[in-house]
Amino acid sequence: MSSTASILLVGLGGAGCSMVARLASSLPPQVRAVLLDADLNALQNSAVAETLQLGRSLTRGMGTGGESALGLAAIESEEPALRRLFTGVPIVVLVTGLGGGLGSGAAPALATIATEAGSTVLAFATIPFSHEGERRKRLASDALEKLSAKAHGLVVVQNDLLSLQVSADASLAEAFAAADDWVAGALRALASIFEAGALVPVDPAALRSILAHPGSPTLFTSGKAQGPQAALLAARAATESALAHGPDVISKVASLFVSVTGGSALSASDAFEAVNIIRAKFGGETTTIVGARIKPELGDGVEVAVIGASAPAPKAPKMRKTAKAGDPNQALFGFATEESLRRGIFGSAPFTFVDGVDIDVPTYIRRSIRLSPPK
Repeated sequence: MSSTASILLVGLGGAGCSMVARLASSLPPQVRAVLLDADLNALQNSAVAETLQLGRSLTRGMGTGGESALGLAAIESEEPALRRLFTGVPIVVLVTGLGGGLGSGAAPALATIATEAGSTVLAFATIPFSHEGERRKRLASDALEKLSAKAHGLVVVQNDLLSLQVSADASLAEAFAAADDWVAGALRALASIFEAGALVPVDPAALRSILAHPGSPTLFTSGKAQGPQAALLAARAATESALAHGPDVISKVASLFVSVTGGSALSASDAFEAVNIIRAKFGGETTTIVGARIKPELGDGVEVAVIGASAPAPKAPKMRKTAKAGDPNQALFGFATEESLRRGIFGSAPFTFVDGVDIDVPTYIRRSIRLSPPK
């Protein structure tokens, strides 16, 4: 493992590996890529040097056939190697497609292993297109619930939403390619946060501070623009991005991490103008961390990337189970006393006396009047 790598970018399963492989050649030294898949042929044909085959004794080099239980077993079979992979890695960015066997079955377990190894886990998960069938949607939904509880941050990418970026008569292949391009662009923006050449430097520990707790509701978006007022326009593009307007995306967050990357003409005032637009839209009242970076090859272009999170909501208290006879934990009830019978529901309230009479006790009880039963 490279000692300079601050982020381990992990592609899991076919969709995740495809997106990470497309990015690998353009990643900065601070980001290291690895592909995890059960399909040996797919790994061997990838240009990414570092790979790990999952479930070798279970799938015999083939995929999981859409079986999430097999995906989970595949990840569990390589747990020692995965723990070594994540040891010493500050940030793990997990990219996967939910709805298939490996992504749905393995992603929550993989996030758990990385978290236990001391890594902060930010997951990007794509959700199947509606036309991919109810079974895949159900698998994705179940996996999403489990993954959201294990990862520190989870960015849900709705393929249906991203397909709106292509024309109505575009082919299915073009729709999938558009979704891949969108996620790849978002990941490229995230990777650029830690590149050299900072106008306003930022440390990877800052990202870890934003995603401090597993299960944090997470926002991720990005935007880019060129020409006059590019920083302002890129920030507005980020606020209007489909990534920021999915059905389950949090609209306001307590903490924000904003990265602004531009050409040589980018100034600190341009960067902070972009940050102000982002804060006005998404919040960040508790913490706002800003990073700005110069990349001369962008010319008059500017790219803005935003990560936001809030603390997880407290869990609702569990309903108390009815105690069974003989249960040693069964609560003990005291016997009724004359005083408790007299005061009823007012038994624990302060006494209210008027002329020496406790007026909280109903009159018919104070005077020992027996009420006739209703006819």
